[in-house]
Amino acid sequence: MTAGAALVATLGSEPQVVFFALKRLAQLGVPIRQGLVCHTRSPEPAIRDAVVQLKRAWPSWAGAIPLRLLELPMEDLDSESALQRAYAALREAYQELKKSGLMLHLCLSGGRKPLAILAFLAAQFLFGANDRVWYLYSPPEVEEAKLAASPLDPRVRLLELPLPIWTELPLLLEAVQRFRDPWTAAQVQRALVRQGERRRWQEFFERRLTPAEQEVVRALVLQGGTNKALAKALGKSTRTVGHQLASVYRKVRAELGAAIPVDRTAVASLFAPVLRP
Repeated sequence: MTAGAALVATLGSEPQVVFFALKRLAQLGVPIRQGLVCHTRSPEPAIRDAVVQLKRAWPSWAGAIPLRLLELPMEDLDSESALQRAYAALREAYQELKKSGLMLHLCLSGGRKPLAILAFLAAQFLFGANDRVWYLYSPPEVEEAKLAASPLDPRVRLLELPLPIWTELPLLLEAVQRFRDPWTAAQVQRALVRQGERRRWQEFFERRLTPAEQEVVRALVLQGGTNKALAKALGKSTRTVGHQLASVYRKVRAELGAAIPVDRTAVASLFAPVLRP
């Protein structure tokens, strides 16, 4: 269940990295709805300039997608205390995005190495099966061109990094034991998590929903449309369909937690793997 995705990126002195990742994700069909760019409170002119350039160029590259700049509360990552505070800030930012129902796509190509390590570390503990971590490769001549470079340059590549899902530790251990390379292990773990989620919502559909609610959810997933269209297809009144969907929303919200937004799109996303052949 998701309302879209968020691009999370670390920033150093190369703002084009963020925009190139944004464009490459769009080419992959990822529906970016939010941008979050993390950087330190560094006095270095190159980093300050990168922040200014990013804010100035964001509308032309990202359109109406909102941007949040997360300035971490330190000038440099030069002590354990600074590392701990940076990690806490990153973790809180991830949690806020996930509470809004967004998938997270983390790009680790910009900024200091400790910042990328902390961003990846937080992702290991908070990311789920639908979240991704990326590294953007670009040759030196593209990096030197900065914002003048083309994001469509075939030499610019977005490479997925394997991410263990620690929230599903038993499935991770099973995947790691079966496969030596982490890329395959991560893919297998995601598949196992998806299988578990499918079973979970199939049982929910069969045990928690009434036959009438099952009927309207099945029509929503397989046919789509407004309440009026669903009512016509099912031979029910629009009011009845509305009441039945509202009951489904309450039950799903009770299962997921009140902080997760639940609407017809969310319900269709949850039950599509169960009801579509």
